[in-house]
Amino acid sequence: MLFQRYGKFTGGIDVPEEKDSTVDKPISIPEATDSLRIPLMPCQTLPSQPTVTVGARIEPHQRIAAAMKDGIDIFAPLGGTVKSIDEKTIELADLTQPKGIPESSIETSWSDLDSVQLYQRLAESHLPTFGARGETMMGWINRAKKSQANTLIINAVECQPYVTADHRLLAEFGSEVITGSAILGKTIGVSKIIVAVDETHTDDYTELLETNAQYDIQCIALPRKYPIGADNILAYVLTRHEVPCGQDPESIGIAMAGPAECFSVYRWVVCGQRLGGRVVTISGMHAERPGNYFVPYGTDIHELMAPAEEPFIIGSPMIGRLCPEGSVVKPSTDAVVAIDPTIVGVPSQCIRCGWCHDHCPARLNVAVLNDHYELSDIAQAEHLGVLSCVECGVCSYICPARLPLAERTRKLKRAIKRRQTSMPLFTPAPKPPESDR
Repeated sequence: MLFQRYGKFTGGIDVPEEKDSTVDKPISIPEATDSLRIPLMPCQTLPSQPTVTVGARIEPHQRIAAAMKDGIDIFAPLGGTVKSIDEKTIELADLTQPKGIPESSIETSWSDLDSVQLYQRLAESHLPTFGARGETMMGWINRAKKSQANTLIINAVECQPYVTADHRLLAEFGSEVITGSAILGKTIGVSKIIVAVDETHTDDYTELLETNAQYDIQCIALPRKYPIGADNILAYVLTRHEVPCGQDPESIGIAMAGPAECFSVYRWVVCGQRLGGRVVTISGMHAERPGNYFVPYGTDIHELMAPAEEPFIIGSPMIGRLCPEGSVVKPSTDAVVAIDPTIVGVPSQCIRCGWCHDHCPARLNVAVLNDHYELSDIAQAEHLGVLSCVECGVCSYICPARLPLAERTRKLKRAIKRRQTSMPLFTPAPKPPESDR
């Protein structure tokens, strides 16, 4: 089965790809690190409680912290000695040398398991998801099941500049990623699975194509246009159903996952392996060793990037953030980029050029939203649909007045969500059904 090619949306921009230095580099092992500072809160849940003491010798993949409510247990990525414990991290020293991604070996015939058995098997995994949302795997599965999702989309478009981590997973472990998507689809009970990729890289996915036919999975290659990989935009491009303002694709019956989730699910369910790290792209004009590396959780990012000098961006320049001192690799760390910072200059007054509106993939009038930000009028901003913002950064990228539009829309969204949580009486009531009007 060949990749189908289609997909357009209004707005967006063409951004430089900047992937040449890493797109063809196989996943490898970074230089050995002296210690790991393993986060006790890898997901947006309560921090896990340490189950080890300082000085204890830890084996690889041994449990070192127990989950609190809705959280996950924490396991040691490598063997080592517990050097210190604080409220946020457990530090391991005297590490065993990392061996990268282990060889796969089939231990379980997952096709013999029904959805309930797969659910129970994944509940035992204590796996995280790998997106910016910071969910546990079971949190994501439960959300998809609650929404009665009928379609699972594997978002491997990777339209961000520099980032190639998902591409390398598909190129080198395509069969396992596809099988992992089939496992997730069966677990949450969807009737359709779609794998979406960048159309320029389909020649690297022969192994993927050989596997998807076994599970009747649809593969779609999309043109490169930023931000086609944003979940809400991708859901619309593939299904032509628009996600309601302020909602996620689950609201229209679509569950979204990535190659990293599928890969980790396959290794756990089929191979019984717990991966203690993730694939991270190291790139940028100042990166000394650009490539794609399987990096243990808790690796210090500044040590990983040495001898390159700051600043570093965690993620892509379009939506990433500056790397503060002491940052470590977490499940959400897909790339670290070393580039010169953009000299933005002093913002000037909005000239009403309309570029932000013309290029906004959510079709928002960003200039007017900026006015309401300056007036602190979050109610009107909510009325104008600011919660539909996908936080792609396009508005700031193209603004000739150099206004921090993306940052301001994010702040408006956070303010609205805080008000909805802490002041529900000030939240507009939902519209009644047509039958009640």
